[in-house]
Amino acid sequence: MRWLLIAVLLPLFASCATGVGDGTRRVERFEIKTRAPAFGGTVFDGAGEYEAVSGIAHVRLHGDYAYPVEVDILRPRDPARSSRVLLVEVDATWGRQLGRMVNDGGPGMLRADDAGNGFTMRRGHTVAWIGSKLNHVDARLLHDVALFLKADLRATTTIAVGAGGAGQLLRRFIEEGLNAAPGGGKVFDGAMPLVAGARGHFPFTYAVTTDPVSGNTGGIFARCQRNGTCPKLMHVDSSAEFWTAKASLIVADGAGNDIPLPHGARAYLMSSTQHLFADRTVPGECRQPSNTARQAPLVRALLDQMVAWIHTGKEPPPSRFPRRADSMLTAPDRDAAGFPDLRAAGIGFPAGVNGMPGYQLFVPMTDVDGHDIAGVRLPDIEVPLATHTGWNLRRSNRAGDAELCGGTGMTLPFAPQPRAGDPRRAISQRYPSRIEYAKAVAASARSLRDQGLLLQEDVARYIERARRETRVP
Repeated sequence: MRWLLIAVLLPLFASCATGVGDGTRRVERFEIKTRAPAFGGTVFDGAGEYEAVSGIAHVRLHGDYAYPVEVDILRPRDPARSSRVLLVEVDATWGRQLGRMVNDGGPGMLRADDAGNGFTMRRGHTVAWIGSKLNHVDARLLHDVALFLKADLRATTTIAVGAGGAGQLLRRFIEEGLNAAPGGGKVFDGAMPLVAGARGHFPFTYAVTTDPVSGNTGGIFARCQRNGTCPKLMHVDSSAEFWTAKASLIVADGAGNDIPLPHGARAYLMSSTQHLFADRTVPGECRQPSNTARQAPLVRALLDQMVAWIHTGKEPPPSRFPRRADSMLTAPDRDAAGFPDLRAAGIGFPAGVNGMPGYQLFVPMTDVDGHDIAGVRLPDIEVPLATHTGWNLRRSNRAGDAELCGGTGMTLPFAPQPRAGDPRRAISQRYPSRIEYAKAVAASARSLRDQGLLLQEDVARYIERARRETRVP
């Protein structure tokens, strides 16, 4: 049986069933451009070798024009070893991030190094990237191409993933009712908007609410709740989105009132991380080195949780997102947030968040080290060797300037010994020895594992890194 048809004509989509348009959109054919062994022929435990397929889906949106949509696919060479889980990443804004945020790898499909730790491949999942820098209109193309791939790849479970602007596109996709498939089914069984925040206009969150600023009523889940086509959803933000992308509006309205998430939705904060993980502490346009606190271990665990949620109905861990009622969301002010005063060390504080007229916006409360208290605190944050933040300040010649440096965070190492002007405890005061440090890391990692927020393989990685950590004598 062929996995991918060269020419396929899908049935017309009935607009009365989906509520998403005139019903004339269809994938007319799929043109394969290249197919080759993936990752240099690497063999993955449990799934064997993978194949990389690149092609173009020709989608008829209007009239006689078939719109070409680029599609790349990674799949097990042996269909029998596939999990039949299809991960669809929207390729927009920052390009492909799934390889980095899940596999600790790269965006490519051919080089062995791009496989990283091979997580999605070891699971036997198929991965597809649809489009390039998709815009608002192309949310409809996503609907059609995803349905085509779901049917032709014989996927039993389809999960949409999008980082940054792509995550925003997924939110809009759901808001516009595009997750409805012909016959009352779903395009995506699950959706994971990553580091997307609450950019754009009302509605900002998933529940149906009335906006205290504009007076409008709505919610991202409003349409799909009416016809039962909402995907199971995990909204996953870094700390940066609270500063630059209005993430507090996910759980609090413009007047500061808490908003509960609807059934079938979870929200998780990757505590004290930046917009996208940085593997090097290069300042660039920012004053301080960027934030190297890891995100992938949590995303891996959540992806496994999402698959189990869809397959068996097993509920994932409860949301871990700061809320006003818990006093974990506060004004974007140093004293209100509890951030340590590091001015003597030359560390400023943002003048404010990227705001919106009329709306109250909030940021996470921090501990004495400057780390977010709420959210999922991975061992980098729970057993720290530095302060990690979701914000950084832009380089400037103007004294006192405190402009945010985009979504970049910062890493401020602790001093080896007590240092004047730095109120944070030194490494020598925290960890009597490397063995004690490793024990603390192990306890943190195992606790997260027991909560379903870390995989055993990542517990082992954290412990091994701690044993080799040279910053602790």
